[in-house]
Amino acid sequence: MSFETSIGSIEIRNPLILASGVLGTTYSTLQRAYEAGLGAVITKSIGPRPRSGNPNPSVFALQEIRSLINSIGLANPGYQSFRHDIEYLVKSETPTIVSIFGENQTEFSEVLDGLKDLNILGFELNFSCPNTEKGGSQIGTDSETVFNIVKTLKSKTDLPLWVKLTPNVSDIIEIANAAVRGGCDALVAINTIKAMVIDIQTKQPILGFKRGGLSGSAIKPVGVRYIYDLYESLGGRIPLIGVGGIYKGEDVVEYLLAGATAVEIGSAIGVAYPENMIRFITMKIKKYLKEHNYSSVGEITGGAHK
Repeated sequence: MSFETSIGSIEIRNPLILASGVLGTTYSTLQRAYEAGLGAVITKSIGPRPRSGNPNPSVFALQEIRSLINSIGLANPGYQSFRHDIEYLVKSETPTIVSIFGENQTEFSEVLDGLKDLNILGFELNFSCPNTEKGGSQIGTDSETVFNIVKTLKSKTDLPLWVKLTPNVSDIIEIANAAVRGGCDALVAINTIKAMVIDIQTKQPILGFKRGGLSGSAIKPVGVRYIYDLYESLGGRIPLIGVGGIYKGEDVVEYLLAGATAVEIGSAIGVAYPENMIRFITMKIKKYLKEHNYSSVGEITGGAHK
């Protein structure tokens, strides 16, 4: 059976991709994630200049529901410094998508212009981080801004552009349509959901930034719903990448049936040995393919709509 996956013009060995922000801060951790068996990796979101992020504590585990709340706040070294790590990844033949962000169209353009000459698979545009004062999900909630940024960046490069959507909107279909009209090559759904934890003894928020974003198993039903709605609305006209709460092979199959072409895995890999996690997920998907007489993983996509 075939496990190879096509996302528009991008072809990877399987539909499992490292989500941005998890093991994605250095060349070595990104390469390790790929060698663990993923089809491709996505870097930590990179901006125009170094950013320290939000104060600690910036991550809190909700172990009872296999989830995390984080407020890392797009901490990164800036694209000029991180460029060296991307060059190493390219030399090691690690299929790499670079996640980029900015507070406005000018900053997005600066980062893309500074990295587009590298032999990467494409860019993921982070319009969806809920843990910053500026940029992030503020951009991703305005359809006109999304359209203008995507259209401008598309005119600057032939590399594929994926748009990562925020779930923290009243109508994700409106934002998705704006990205598609702008010329994006795939849609990624979803990023973290706005969340918060309070210590009942100190009566204070636990995270240094107070507010954060929820990821992990708790948000999987939300992610599946958004992928289902996007597939139904867009009629399969553009590839969809599902993300949120994937811990086992059955989770991947569920996203694919909802309409995803591929998936991104984040929190699960961050709290487990990636080699074991990917091996078990892959085994379960192949078992499902065999039991349901599929000859390729691509045949599952959109199955819940038939």
